[in-house]
Amino acid sequence: MNKKMLIKSLVGLILAAAVIPMFLYGGIALQILVLAAVMLTAYETASLPDQKPHWIMTLFLGAAVELMSHMPDTQFACAAALFLCVLIIICLFHEPFTIDAAVYTYFISMIMVLAIQCINRLYSCGLGGMVMLYVGIACFVCDTGAYFFGSFLGRHKMIPRVSPNKTWEGFIGGYLAGLVISYLFGKFLCPALPQTLLLAGSVVLPAVGAVGDLAFSLIKRRYGIKDYGSLLPGHGGALDRIDSLLFCLMVFNAMLVFWGF
Repeated sequence: MNKKMLIKSLVGLILAAAVIPMFLYGGIALQILVLAAVMLTAYETASLPDQKPHWIMTLFLGAAVELMSHMPDTQFACAAALFLCVLIIICLFHEPFTIDAAVYTYFISMIMVLAIQCINRLYSCGLGGMVMLYVGIACFVCDTGAYFFGSFLGRHKMIPRVSPNKTWEGFIGGYLAGLVISYLFGKFLCPALPQTLLLAGSVVLPAVGAVGDLAFSLIKRRYGIKDYGSLLPGHGGALDRIDSLLFCLMVFNAMLVFWGF
């Protein structure tokens, strides 16, 4: 194991040890974690156009995401439309904030909102922390598996123009690991989860996590950056660490609605 892989693994283990108890017990600790993630991702999103801090935009994005993520479903469409209009107005009157910056900002912010809605739904409907961990396992086992399988077995590049280091061997190995381990975890530790939803989630979520990672890589390529930040050694910024999870939570939120939760 090289030094880079060792640092990334150690930081990942520390993060898991800190976050898992918050997922399990929910409450104020989880709310603080989510708020911290919102503000960190708002800061990184606001910094995208020129890689400089923009505190007013950070506060605006953080407040908008928090408000929309806790808004009743009947008001959500109105809030999302208003948020988009405000971003376009900023684009019109503040020249450095270009139309593509507005689009990417809206894209990332709305994924954050939908992901937080999933978290809110999980705890409000009684599924709770173990199902939250199930989603995280489907995502991060795939991500970690892809990293290790790709490092040792990777030969065929997946989409080099988007992510030069990702390989098909890594994706397949990570996907299968995510599918099997998340299904076994859910089967034995998430009795409240319907079996059809468990199976569908285990099949879909690892692939969705990979798509999420590539989607955020596309944005990084557009702005010519390697990472969204440098907060986490070996991982980059907050968005670099949770990009896959955001996509998984967003899609699982839709699945919960479809299954009647």
